[in-house]
Amino acid sequence: MFNLPQMNSMVSVGDLNHLNNALRKAAVDYQTSATPSGVAGASLSPLVPQSIEGTLASATFTMKELALWPAIPKTSVSNTVHEYNVINEHGLDLDPFISEGGGGVLNLSSYSREFVRIKYMAERRSVTDVATLVNILGSNPTAIAEETERGTLSLMQKVERQLWHGQSAVNALGFDGIFTQVEAAGGDNIYDQEGDALDPALLQSILGEATAAPNYARPDTIYVEPRVYTSLVQQTVNFGRHDQMKTDGTLTFGASNLAINGPLGPVKVKSAPFLYTSWPSPTAGSGHAVPAVAIPGAPATGGPGTSNWTAADAGTYIWTVVGVTAEGGYSAATATSALAVNPGDSIDITPTFNAAHTYYRLYRSDRNGAVGTCTFIGEFPNPGPGNTVLTDNNDTRTRTSKVLVAQHDPSVFEFVRMLDFLRRPLAEVDTQRPFLLMLFGSPVVKVASKLAMIRNVGI
Repeated sequence: MFNLPQMNSMVSVGDLNHLNNALRKAAVDYQTSATPSGVAGASLSPLVPQSIEGTLASATFTMKELALWPAIPKTSVSNTVHEYNVINEHGLDLDPFISEGGGGVLNLSSYSREFVRIKYMAERRSVTDVATLVNILGSNPTAIAEETERGTLSLMQKVERQLWHGQSAVNALGFDGIFTQVEAAGGDNIYDQEGDALDPALLQSILGEATAAPNYARPDTIYVEPRVYTSLVQQTVNFGRHDQMKTDGTLTFGASNLAINGPLGPVKVKSAPFLYTSWPSPTAGSGHAVPAVAIPGAPATGGPGTSNWTAADAGTYIWTVVGVTAEGGYSAATATSALAVNPGDSIDITPTFNAAHTYYRLYRSDRNGAVGTCTFIGEFPNPGPGNTVLTDNNDTRTRTSKVLVAQHDPSVFEFVRMLDFLRRPLAEVDTQRPFLLMLFGSPVVKVASKLAMIRNVGI
């Protein structure tokens, strides 16, 4: 290699700008290679992260399952800990009257300073050198572009689910989702259907409570699971005056573009598939060699307490437990023996400690059902050495979903992010081109009282 004195002075500023533009090109492709002429196999390509925010927008637009991510207000931040102020009240509720010549009583607003930590999400993908050289089928021009799109869809599905249900207490690397933050705040804006179907009259009542003092909310969207949406459509047929509408020669059975009338006018009902979490217990692990959960003893029936097991729930149940790593790999399910449950019981399941498990997923069978009927009911952290107790008080009913009544306002809730959705190439150590799709940020609920949630809505 030649070492020429002052060689940089021979390159014009314009040429350097052209080189930088090539290295940071916006197209969805790998960075331009800087291979020296005549040097076989050499690669001097720097690892330049590329913003693919345009790909994210396109994928979001074409992927109808994403309901919350496209709608949630987003704010860019520059620190890993984002601080914000919340106005708790404008002042004490004092009479406004003063005497003639009086100065009134000093009244002050109440503020609180809050913060949220930025969390880091990524999807790792890789394409072999051979795949980059052959033609592929489909609309994408290269294999890397195709894998970028598929990875984007995969990551955004996971982000959407975490936006709803994330629990930092379960996985310290994650953030708290919208429901977790609303429940943590407490209040009378949390409702429980206990497995019953959703009723439009209940939604109207909730809209009235949310809009009235002291909440003063202005709800604009009601998010429901698709089958709950279908149930509401069916109710418009069963109880409405018209069950068929004919428009431009098309006969439509049932209402469309559902909305619930509240004090401030119609509030649209929107279908959100990732509200549903009552998935069946997995029959096999994720393929990441996660060790199975060991349960040395049968489930134990604790004494009556704050349990939601009712007389209608009395029967025999089976539970399965799945161990999950920090990276999201999961084990095969381990089943317990059957246990008879009575009203008011508290059920404790104690797996043997295993450091490989960051947290556990718990599944429960139908009443008097076989192990094959087990569906997801909750997640529990692995606190460390010793035995972790997984307690089932029937707080979560099987085959149910949640509902969110939302006000899309950055002063109510938003997603704070540190950077655009990025694709970052990784170092090449073999004949593959690995890269990460990255998104840094966290949702934050600033005023939980202006949101409302319904738990255990029957599917």
